[in-house]
Amino acid sequence: MSEEQQQQQHLDRISVIASHLVSGGAQQHKADVSSAFDYYHLDDLLNDSQRQTREQAKTFARDHLLPIVNEYYEKAEFPMHVIPLLAKLNWAGSSIKGYGCPGLDAVSSGLISMELAKASTDIAVFFSILQTIAMLPISVCGSEEQKQRYLPGMAAMNLIGCFSLTEPMAGSDAAGLFCQARQLSNGAWLLNGEKRWIGSAPMADVNIIWARNVDNNQIHGFIIDKGTDGMTVETIKNKIALRSVQNGHIYLNDCLVQEANRLPLAKDFATGPGKCLFLTRIIASWIALGIAIGAYESCLQYVKRRKQFGSPLARYQLVQDKLVRMLGNIQAMAMMTMRVSQLYDKSQLTYGQVGLLKAHNTSRGREVVSMARELVGGNGIVTDYGVARSFVDMEAVHTFEGTYEINALIAGREITGHSAFKS
Repeated sequence: MSEEQQQQQHLDRISVIASHLVSGGAQQHKADVSSAFDYYHLDDLLNDSQRQTREQAKTFARDHLLPIVNEYYEKAEFPMHVIPLLAKLNWAGSSIKGYGCPGLDAVSSGLISMELAKASTDIAVFFSILQTIAMLPISVCGSEEQKQRYLPGMAAMNLIGCFSLTEPMAGSDAAGLFCQARQLSNGAWLLNGEKRWIGSAPMADVNIIWARNVDNNQIHGFIIDKGTDGMTVETIKNKIALRSVQNGHIYLNDCLVQEANRLPLAKDFATGPGKCLFLTRIIASWIALGIAIGAYESCLQYVKRRKQFGSPLARYQLVQDKLVRMLGNIQAMAMMTMRVSQLYDKSQLTYGQVGLLKAHNTSRGREVVSMARELVGGNGIVTDYGVARSFVDMEAVHTFEGTYEINALIAGREITGHSAFKS
């Protein structure tokens, strides 16, 4: 082929590509601007089961949560009638296999959390984290008898659980527990101490209490049933975020627990609560993503409708710049969260990787909800538009399951080999 023929062939290729674009070929691959999650066609990365699960969660949130979320948020009450509706979905216990649990992969569990959080962070936290984190210790640290006794009822949501690790003086230093467990001569245990910020504690039937053995300094886990003598729970009031989630302050005064209710495989922090926090930090990151998406999509619709100076807000450059920055954050959050979830399912995830995800998602999520609140203006401080709830709820997610600083330092420890904090 002559040089002239090669040049002509090259020009012909360019002409075909240009013709394809001008004729609308590019429209076949048009971005989905109706969904912040799907802007980069992330739905294509899901399998059929994951897509079906996401659609079910989206439909549930639209039909059962959106109509009631503001009412219960204002009252700071939990919508108890939602529990049997959630139970019908058979998702409680998420990744646990058997005992009535669905054995979902982390991506599916995350998609559920994301879709619920777009409508109600409270319900997403209650269902995706609080119920699951109460079941995980029994699943990974419990005896077969304990699993048979508790997990089926918790999977059916006939039993509500809570996970009592945080204390008034042990928050970020989660392993530095002051709650004490002393074994008696008959084998039973006496527990003394306090727990604070325990989600679902006021309504829980099953309480997983973590305490330090006074004899050998080891951390043990105990299953304590509702109504056990020596345990009292006070509901924490006056919260500005996650108002429908019922958080409790627990007092243990010579609380008597039988040896049969101690989790036998929990020998220390790493083999006990540490194992459970691994998955829940991933789920918290999905929830942060859902909050950010909900705020962005509500804000986008608002600026398209709201007119100032004779034009929709969406026509102004400063508004479009904020929207693009919000969408960029969301895409980064979504892709990191999906990848980390896949690594978890492959048992290839490290503590540093999940720490980076949690720190990143809540930090970038804060930027998204902050810009959304700015763009919605005065209407951004009332719950009618959803953005106000997203704004304050992101603050709670930024703190729980490890603060930004703790998760960042966990990642920093992994990449440098030096720990910046010591428990």
